[in-house]
Amino acid sequence: MSLTNYQEHFDNTYQEVFQKALVSKDIMNTRFEAKLKYGESVERFSYDISGVAVRTVTRGSASTIDSVTDSTELLTVNLEKEAAFHISDGEVTQAGPLNPGTVIGGQIGLKVAIDLDSRCFAEVQNAEYAFDTGDLTTGTSTGVPITLSSTTVPQMTTRMAAKLKSKNNQMVTSNMAFVVDAYAASDVEQYLLGKDIDIAGAVFKNGYAGAIRNATLYVSENLTGVATLGLATNPTDGDTITFAGVTVTFVATLSGGESEIHIASTVDITRANLVEWINAGGASAEAEATDTGYSAATAADQAILDAASATNDNTANTALIVVPGSGRLNVSETLTDATDAWANSHIAAYFGKKGAIDLVVQDMKKVDMRPTADRRGTNVFSSYLAGIKTFADGAKKFLNVQIAE
Repeated sequence: MSLTNYQEHFDNTYQEVFQKALVSKDIMNTRFEAKLKYGESVERFSYDISGVAVRTVTRGSASTIDSVTDSTELLTVNLEKEAAFHISDGEVTQAGPLNPGTVIGGQIGLKVAIDLDSRCFAEVQNAEYAFDTGDLTTGTSTGVPITLSSTTVPQMTTRMAAKLKSKNNQMVTSNMAFVVDAYAASDVEQYLLGKDIDIAGAVFKNGYAGAIRNATLYVSENLTGVATLGLATNPTDGDTITFAGVTVTFVATLSGGESEIHIASTVDITRANLVEWINAGGASAEAEATDTGYSAATAADQAILDAASATNDNTANTALIVVPGSGRLNVSETLTDATDAWANSHIAAYFGKKGAIDLVVQDMKKVDMRPTADRRGTNVFSSYLAGIKTFADGAKKFLNVQIAE
């Protein structure tokens, strides 16, 4: 096979898989632009009519004139991502019946779609309203994720729409979507009798799995995972915590291993160092001193932590950890103090009107192939350029549905 044929097969399969696997394509207000530049901004106006009242008319008297205010928000094109790899001449010419362009193009297309989806669904955290266990029976969220069961699934699927309607004066009622992971979708199918949900077939149908109540159900394994680590006591040497497949070890002295956090003089400083390490994507190392010190994570763990964030709370003795694209965090710990533990681990599912979040993404350009000077073969670059924004009016049109692990 020639490199020209390889490029053609790669491009065709890459774009086909990317377009079919991108769940956010159906959920976001998506525009594919042929020409985008990094740093460009898309300006959008929104109007606030909350100050306009419906009043009784008094004949002969002047009417009360209310004001409509407007504001401007910007969507910035600031996501520039690529997948780059090397393919040798021998791999191309000696592939035999295997078409490396088709095989690799499909796999890379799926990777890029997963990356963009994870960043889009991270926007669920910006919803104006949460929906959790408290909303199942009252109109108030309590911060406790929903454990799906034969009781809570029917409550959830009926009351989500009710909350959105009540918060939006019944203006959000049509073209609704509910995005969950495969486990949650299987629970919905199990507990809502008569629903035939195609979880397996959703992969290459932009996540479409069926219909429930007044919404279309989509399946994505790229939702954001969220959990709170309670850490009120300084860890003991060798204690560990695990989230999203990443294991962190607290140590009295750094040993040169990966993902080690030095135990500081107080638990608040230790927790702050953990949060600092996570916010740096696990990519940094810090020299050990009394109140400092941690080691870098493995390359694989750094990829997981690339978009992760954490927030320290010295008053509550907690660290809130958010990992976009991770799905369920599958948290665990071996902390010596039994009162220190994980809490409220959940995925952030999307329920609301399609198009509430804006996505501008560059049309898939042809793969960039460059011969290498130091070895026989070609470097292959596939990339995307995008901007994602939840505008203030859009944030009111969907819910952050917190589903427990």
